[in-house]
Amino acid sequence: MSRRGQGLYDWWSRHRNLFSRLYDIAFLGRESERRERAMNSLSLDSGDRVLELGCGPGNSFEALRTHVGSAGRVVGLDYSPGMARQARRRARDRGWANVHVLRGDAGRPGIADGAFDAVYASMSLSAMPEPEQAIEAAYRALRPGGRIVVLDAQPFQQFPWTLLNPVIVPLAKWATNWFPDTDVPAQIADRFASTRIATFDGGVTFIAIARKSERTGDFG
Repeated sequence: MSRRGQGLYDWWSRHRNLFSRLYDIAFLGRESERRERAMNSLSLDSGDRVLELGCGPGNSFEALRTHVGSAGRVVGLDYSPGMARQARRRARDRGWANVHVLRGDAGRPGIADGAFDAVYASMSLSAMPEPEQAIEAAYRALRPGGRIVVLDAQPFQQFPWTLLNPVIVPLAKWATNWFPDTDVPAQIADRFASTRIATFDGGVTFIAIARKSERTGDFG
């Protein structure tokens, strides 16, 4: 994430109610529906280890922890110090001993290869100037056969929704450090052999589901 992006999300971390309203707009009032579908697409089992890239204030932690159970582990990573603090506070206040938060760069998370069963990224990769680095880091962090699910946004893809792009795109770039010219679904498909993409609401929202090869030791 850029320096501007870090400062912007630090600001959002101090205005969480406004941040929630922003997502209401971004998801066209269907945030819960989209997040539930993305979460279910992870196919998490009890005891799984899941990494969330760009965890923000930890909004996804409760759902992730419910899926992996007390025997599993949830690790959230965020570049914004303010967001990381909010996420740590959430985990501490709820007494979630198996939820951990790291402050760091998603492109260079410092995580061992094959350490996780699943990776989740919600509305975060498109806010990174070089999301391909985060996708590569996610690939390496996954065990053979592990899966990644990305819930994110892109400019409207379908007419007449595309008529809104000249207004929506500049506003979203200003408010969220969005990089709308980056084709995140294509980058995921380039790195992962098995990839499925579903789009919603005129193509502005997408869920990408990908799986790493089962070949043991395939981290290259």
